[in-house]
Amino acid sequence: MDDISPLPYVEVGKLIGLLVYLEDSDGKVDIYMIPEDIEIEADELISLLRLAQMLGFVEVSEGDVFLTDLGHELVDGDENKRKLIFKESLKKLPIFKKVINILIKATENSIDRDDLLELLQEEMSEQEAEETLKSIIELGRYAELIGYNPEDKEVYLDKLEEI
Repeated sequence: MDDISPLPYVEVGKLIGLLVYLEDSDGKVDIYMIPEDIEIEADELISLLRLAQMLGFVEVSEGDVFLTDLGHELVDGDENKRKLIFKESLKKLPIFKKVINILIKATENSIDRDDLLELLQEEMSEQEAEETLKSIIELGRYAELIGYNPEDKEVYLDKLEEI
């Protein structure tokens, strides 16, 4: 696997919560006000903002966080619209493109979690790979793009016909 960046692990609900907060603040907030306003640790905020930027939902410039047009569209959408926006944004990330390709080629479009983790570790540290895999599963499940069966520890394509 080449040309992929690790993903920070964030919970979808917290990411959407941040975007709603930005929308409620007229789409622009001083980055230093956010931790106090929404009671979040700085490290978690950095992960949320990094992922939100990667997905095209926010921009950060000169100490301010701006909600993009896509971010506004996501916040204003119903649950189905939000999932669709997430799905389309995730499919643009190189890491998701590669994981989707792996799953498309895999038997029954699924792969053992540990096998996928090993593939990720070829490109990043063990800790980054673990965090990235957790993020892939969390985000992919929300977007109904990737599924995960915790009993079998299998990662699989969800709704293959829509990919």
